[in-house]
Amino acid sequence: MAFRWLLMQPSETLDRRLAWIGLLLNAAGLPALAKLLSSGGSMAAANWAVGASAILPALVLGVVASAALVKRRRWGRVVAIVALALSLAVSLSYGVVWLALVSVDRPVVAVVLGVLVVAELLALIYWCLPRPWWRRGDA
Repeated sequence: MAFRWLLMQPSETLDRRLAWIGLLLNAAGLPALAKLLSSGGSMAAANWAVGASAILPALVLGVVASAALVKRRRWGRVVAIVALALSLAVSLSYGVVWLALVSVDRPVVAVVLGVLVVAELLALIYWCLPRPWWRRGDA
């Protein structure tokens, strides 16, 4: 069924696909973070503070969790839940601050922020669902 993810019914194939997507997105986020930190502007100090203390740890946790999930390690799921929770907290709080302080492209930033928060929340719920096939004794 093509809409298993929307129905929140986990499957081994979907787990593997989401793990690869997470690995690619988190790895792509590292150069994006470097660009954000080097951009300067009126939010330069806030970018450095939030980037180094919250965004970088969330991205690194996401890479580690996704790599573990690709290799079918059960502990990767716990790390993925922590990474998604941290990412959700950071993106929501920093996004609201960004919307309040930066007047450039507010409607676009608001839509992107809304989509990002919903996607992170759905992914967090998905990885919290029980996985009966992990009870077989896989490492």
